[in-house]
Amino acid sequence: MSDAIAEMARGLEERGVVQTRLSSLALEGADEAFAEASQLTALWRDRLREQGRAGSAFLRVPPAEIAARPAIYRLGLHPALLDLAEAYVGLPVAYDGVNLQYTLADGRAVSTRKWHRDREDRRMIKLAVYLTDVDADSGPFQLLPVEATVPDDRFYLDDADEKDDGGRILGVHPISCEGAAGTVVVADTARFFHRGKPATGRDRAALFYSYFARVPQRPYFCDRSGLSARDVAKLVETLSPRQQNAALWRRNLPFPWRFVPASSA
Repeated sequence: MSDAIAEMARGLEERGVVQTRLSSLALEGADEAFAEASQLTALWRDRLREQGRAGSAFLRVPPAEIAARPAIYRLGLHPALLDLAEAYVGLPVAYDGVNLQYTLADGRAVSTRKWHRDREDRRMIKLAVYLTDVDADSGPFQLLPVEATVPDDRFYLDDADEKDDGGRILGVHPISCEGAAGTVVVADTARFFHRGKPATGRDRAALFYSYFARVPQRPYFCDRSGLSARDVAKLVETLSPRQQNAALWRRNLPFPWRFVPASSA
């Protein structure tokens, strides 16, 4: 594990979120993945905007488009990123794939634009790659730092909790991650409340990669990429055993758990 990756893991432990540039990570295949994701964003922008204007709360490029562009998916299996996830989680990790999410600048606080915690596991990592420039008005990822403690069984904040109190929520100022296209944000989205701030100035597009322990606490809340088991097996068939084991993590579940369908919530 490189010094840079070790430093990011320490930052996650201390603050819950770290920020860097994709170019600074120097990952093989990153330029190709970024270019293909940017092309997909341009290809699907108008259709996703139409879906958003029709009321859809969660907008993403269809998984079939990701499956047809292996570089995007395989970037998440780069050994350096698996090193980071395992250093933070402390166990062999599962890679739950990638979504290309689109946020319409309509100001709506819906879906992942509300403060929430992810339910897949006790500790997990989401790694975002901004495909567009993101400022305060275009949907930056935000996280409430470690001081914002609530009961473990609360995954969404009540409307009263979400009201700003002098810029504070639950008594703390959110960490807001702004940056140009190519910015990378890594956060523990299970331990800490987070959201995509409702965009008002311009739309945002970003890749979101997910990691958690090989046998997660709640596997029925996993499988969020929409890729089928057949898609995943094909995408990783030429990769190393370590990468295959991370991607094909359901094979490591206790036998009955393998047949529990993923939750849509």
